[in-house]
Parts: sequence; C-alpha cells; structure tokens
Amino acid sequence: MCAAAPSGTDFMADDSDLIARIEASNDARRKLMIEAIEETGVTDADRFVDKAIPQSTLFMIDIIPYIHRLYEHLPEGVWKSALDVGPENFGGTNLLASTHAPGTFCRLKLNVTAVDIIDRFSVLRRLVAPSVEFLKQDIFEINDRKWDFVIASHVIEHVPNPLKFVRQLQKLANEFVIIAAPWQESPLKTPGHINTISKSLVRQMGARNLTIFTNYTWGKDREVCLFWLPAGNQDDDD
Repeated sequence: MCAAAPSGTDFMADDSDLIARIEASNDARRKLMIEAIEETGVTDADRFVDKAIPQSTLFMIDIIPYIHRLYEHLPEGVWKSALDVGPENFGGTNLLASTHAPGTFCRLKLNVTAVDIIDRFSVLRRLVAPSVEFLKQDIFEINDRKWDFVIASHVIEHVPNPLKFVRQLQKLANEFVIIAAPWQESPLKTPGHINTISKSLVRQMGARNLTIFTNYTWGKDREVCLFWLPAGNQDDDD
C-alpha cells in the first residue's frame, strides 16, 4: 500500500526552512528593485514597483494575442525576432520574452531585443528582464539590423512626429509593426503625451486591422487602439 500523504500542516513544517529562504529571497529582490529604481531619480520607488511595472505588463497582455493571430498560420516551434521600442521598466518586455522562451509551451519562440533612446532603467532590466538584449540607441540611427516584427507599446503618443516614427519602425521590421496607444485622447490629459491617435492619422499610416476597445484596467472612459502595419521602406510623408 502507498503511504498516506502528509497532512497540510506536516508538509508545511517539513518545508519551513525552504519557505523562509524563499521569503527572504523575495524581500531581497524587492529591495534590489527599489534600490535600482531610486538610482534613476524616481521619488516613489514603491509605487513604481506596484503600479508602473504591472501597467507595462498589462499593456503587453493586450498585444500578445494580436501577435499570435498574425502568426497563427505558422507551424509549431518557429523562431522569430522581436524589437520592443521604448520599454521603460521592461515589465511588458519580460512578459513577451518569458512566455515565448525556448522551454515554454508556447508554439511561437522569440528572441527579444529592447531599444530606448535613454538607458535610465538599464540596471533594473537585469532584475525584471534579464534574458532580454538591450540597446541604448536612437531608432533613426539603427541601420545595420532588422527584426521580424517591431512593437511600440504606448510610445507613439510621446513622440513629436508619429508618422515619421512609424515609418522608421517599418524600416526596422522584416514582417510587420504593431502599435498600441490611447485612442483619440482629446484633450490630452496624461503627462508626457504630446499627440493623439486619430482616424485620420491611422489612415495616413496605412494601419491594418485597427481595433479600438475599452480596457477594463484603464477605466470605461479610456479607449485603447491596436493596429499593425506591413514592414518595408515607406515614403517619408511628413
């Protein structure tokens, strides 16, 4: 006969040392994250950990099913390269990379690179997204690399010339570009947002499969848009 499984209490008692070490590791990791964030000049590092990183992750949750739909015709185990533009805290970048890593059940495997014009959170990346390659570079100065697809998650609303920005992303992609952004934010209410994504702009870009939705996370008064664009050298139509 098989021995009876230990009770829940006995099981926990047997693992008390392991649990203590796990809790100590969790505490140490959070302290390291706080330290890495404080070094960037962020004044409320606890809020950044609890709100900003999960927000970045939630943005990517919207995008990943969109990627899967674009690649659903491919066989299992296909490898693709992805560029995440403007990742800031790398929460979303980590979700993209970790869920498509070699050992996962996900049929699509990804090599993920992140690029930003500043390296403010490059130390934090070593904690949040250690497997992700990071480039500190202006996207307009990249002329020796391309990726299968490019993502700009809630970045375009921060750039002075969104059309020029998108055209450069298309030049960096072999297959497609995915854009996620607030939809028709007018008047602009969010600090750092300097333009709004409108119907006329996405038409000018040549957006495909434009999806506009209300995200439960952001509240019923804030709509989000998702769309993709084909790769290639497009004409600069400022």
